[in-house]
Amino acid sequence: MRRNLPSRAHEAGVNSRCMTFLSHSWHLQRSVMSMRVLSSGAHQHAAGSGTRPRGVFLEGRAPVPATQSSRHSRFRCWPGVCQASAAAAAESTLPKSPPATFMVDVARRTVEGADTVPAELQGLRRAGEAALSTMRLPTSKQEEFRFTDVSRITGAQLAAPPGGDAAAALRAAADLTLTRPAAVTAVVLDGALLRLVPGPEALPPGVFVGASHDAPADVLAFSLGMQSGQRGGAFAALNAASAAGVLVVHVPAGVTLAAPVHVVHLSSPGGGVGDRDPGAVPMSSPRTLVVLEEGAAAGLVEEFVPLASPSGGAAGTASPAGAAAPYYVNAVLEVELDDRAALSHAYVATDVAGASHTKATFVHQGAESSYSLTEARLGGALTRHDLSIVQLGAATQTRLASFLLASQAQLHDLHSKLTLDHPAGQADQLHKCIVADGRSRGVFDGNVRVNRGAQQTDAAQISRNLLLAPRATVNVKPNLQIVADDVKCTHGAAISDLEEDQLFYLSSRGIDATAARRILVDSFGREVVQRLGDAALQGRIDAAVKKALQGVQAV
Repeated sequence: MRRNLPSRAHEAGVNSRCMTFLSHSWHLQRSVMSMRVLSSGAHQHAAGSGTRPRGVFLEGRAPVPATQSSRHSRFRCWPGVCQASAAAAAESTLPKSPPATFMVDVARRTVEGADTVPAELQGLRRAGEAALSTMRLPTSKQEEFRFTDVSRITGAQLAAPPGGDAAAALRAAADLTLTRPAAVTAVVLDGALLRLVPGPEALPPGVFVGASHDAPADVLAFSLGMQSGQRGGAFAALNAASAAGVLVVHVPAGVTLAAPVHVVHLSSPGGGVGDRDPGAVPMSSPRTLVVLEEGAAAGLVEEFVPLASPSGGAAGTASPAGAAAPYYVNAVLEVELDDRAALSHAYVATDVAGASHTKATFVHQGAESSYSLTEARLGGALTRHDLSIVQLGAATQTRLASFLLASQAQLHDLHSKLTLDHPAGQADQLHKCIVADGRSRGVFDGNVRVNRGAQQTDAAQISRNLLLAPRATVNVKPNLQIVADDVKCTHGAAISDLEEDQLFYLSSRGIDATAARRILVDSFGREVVQRLGDAALQGRIDAAVKKALQGVQAV
């Protein structure tokens, strides 16, 4: 049943609803975690706008061992705190971070020695450099990066990739097959398209999958760099300034791709980039543009894997953080969906130990279009995904599901922004994160904004987080901002350890404690992983989960 939101919410009412929601929905009475909850209403000062967006911030930390001090769960509510104003005031009192102009030099170093810049990339690179010259370096002093320390990226000596083994890359990509053969497999090595491997059936007439220099000129002129230039941050600008090429997927109006486009991104490990930079960290900037015209439908599978692990293992398996041979992947995906277009998108990252991985995904949804994202991130030392979706027409459908596993000093961050400006939109977001040891951290900042024109919107957002070890930490900020007054919107978050009742149920049936915990951990992420819809891809993720949890005592 839809409900009309009040035009003005009294402070006491906000506080009461917050405490009722906490006491009846999160069931944390048995938890021994420490939490801070902030329920805030950001006042709208514009004439005629009196509603208040609502936001909740949670910081969960697993209990310390019994030999150390511990505190039971506590809740503190501050009604009437303007979240945006508080963040701006806090940031204004901090020293400003240094400018990001050094990234311009990084971008130029990573492309030096390359052949003539293709014409379609010249404007993109100029725009990226211009944007970087006006930005500041991302630091934890900024609200967007408060819980994500990116100094391992900004403090590294970044340089161009060494030039990986093309034959080894093709062999590795051949092993990363899908259960249902892809329509085409694009093998991307260190950010540059290496080869297109056609599927068993020819592509429908008019469909284009390939490098930007062969792509339709009107598609590039209309879409390339537009969204990232408008809504991207410093890392998106760095990608624009240093991209070696662009993979373009264009599906004309009314055409449906029966099989997905499989993009295999392989990264060469570091340990020195040639003789001139023995201590440098190789940086690649893969970039993909997907354009689906009116009524078109397609699937996209992005798989980011190392070319080879330091131990010589096969590509596609996650490794513990902190090992040698680091590299940095800075990817950008731009998606344009015309009216009634549909895209099913899978994003999997199992980077090698010590790697850093940032990705920005920008999506425009036309009227009655559908966008579905399923992501799983397990590898690397630091990963961050900035997801930005803007509704351009009525009756859109947006479905987001994410599974993150942080173990052995890893940090996984998801920042998502969904802006709804038109009526009858449907949005559903599920975020699940496991933090398996006390040195790891999970971060989630999910913002859903329902503007005044988005009446009859149905939006739901939930974040569930599992802490498996003492001092394991997750920072969760589900943020639902509602300006419309005829909507059906819900959001919530939960942070806990494994349920004792579930463990008892399994142990009462002869399953030992260790096996029981493994079963429950595997099932926690399977709700998201099974949405990938491909048994081979799910199998690789299951193997990566088992490898990542090896040696984790809590499991």
